[in-house]
Amino acid sequence: MADKILMNKNTLAALKIELKEYNTALPVFEMKEQQLKEVVQTTENNIARLKQSITTINQNTKVWVAVMAEETIDLSEMVKVDEVITEKREIAGVSIEVFKDIVFEKVEVDLFNTPLWIDAALEVIQDQKTHRTLIEIEERNLELLQEELAEARRMKNALKEVFIPETKENIRKIEIYLGDVERLAIGCAKLVKKKKEEKKVMA
Repeated sequence: MADKILMNKNTLAALKIELKEYNTALPVFEMKEQQLKEVVQTTENNIARLKQSITTINQNTKVWVAVMAEETIDLSEMVKVDEVITEKREIAGVSIEVFKDIVFEKVEVDLFNTPLWIDAALEVIQDQKTHRTLIEIEERNLELLQEELAEARRMKNALKEVFIPETKENIRKIEIYLGDVERLAIGCAKLVKKKKEEKKVMA
């Protein structure tokens, strides 16, 4: 808002309209900020839960990891992601990804020439890759949500701490100025009337 404002009724009317718009916008940004804070918290919790799940699975599989290490089978080559299926969803003005499914490349396993634990190992690796994919999606979502949250907070603070107080102050100044001008005009009118009356008496 400019430092110098025109001290007239048109400016006063325009500022009152602006103030009304600011007061309407403020609760919208406050609500948006609150909604985004909740979604950010939920997303952070989801990421933490998924990471913990990966850690837990790793700990639970340590028993037979040593056995796997003795084999020459490259399990990473046997578990490859073919497609990650997501859909877009809008939350508080942010377009985020929602995980729907993950498709792995089909691998033919020779049951006669592979160890008994191979099926269980492949299943675990698929679970871990699914969890890591989910983490990647959630981390991308989190970045977008945090950016929008910061913007909503900036707008809320600007309205609350700058635009609304400044507009109110400018309205107050103009109203005082216009009041002074009106009182001065009335005083001048009375003075002119008094002088006219005095002239009539003297005539």
